[in-house]
Amino acid sequence: MEDPVNTAEFWEACYETDMDNWDIGGPTPTFERLSKVLPKGNVCVLGCGRGYDVVTFAKAGFEVTAVDFARSAVLATRENARKAEVDVTVLREDIFDLPEQLHGKFDYILEYTCFCAINPTRRFEYDRVIWQLLKPDGKLLGLFFPLDKDVTEGGPPWGVDISELHRLFSLHWDLESEEMPKESIEPRVDREVLMIWKKK
Repeated sequence: MEDPVNTAEFWEACYETDMDNWDIGGPTPTFERLSKVLPKGNVCVLGCGRGYDVVTFAKAGFEVTAVDFARSAVLATRENARKAEVDVTVLREDIFDLPEQLHGKFDYILEYTCFCAINPTRRFEYDRVIWQLLKPDGKLLGLFFPLDKDVTEGGPPWGVDISELHRLFSLHWDLESEEMPKESIEPRVDREVLMIWKKK
């Protein structure tokens, strides 16, 4: 039997019943900072939710592709982009089944609350997906959360461990920076880590 978390229907039900606790209601402060200092390029936002960070990067001059497989998320992202008067590409797709024409297209992958929403047995698949999407020397901008929950407690969200992240990504990536963001929203202070990984 398929894990329901792997289905669009599961996430659609979360939106419909207000069980979308990952949604902070606006842009992620850490990504607002990064959007102002990173060289411009193509960004892919996986599991984009309602698209607040999509809009942030588009307004900063990046070319943005947003991906989610929940219909509500895709519609909300398109509406938020329309209100902000920015052009973005919004795809309703499963991140594990993306069109091959996206391979090697992006300078950056934006990660926030997508990794922890994936069954941990699929994290190696996630690693492969983002590696395929990025250009040579492309970068994963990963804000990983929650650090204070053990992965064995179940999910979503499943817990994230910094040492596990190092083990998972160190084979195909070089770690450029790691920090506990100072601008985390209050409920997530010291519960998330920002890692920037460069594709080998």
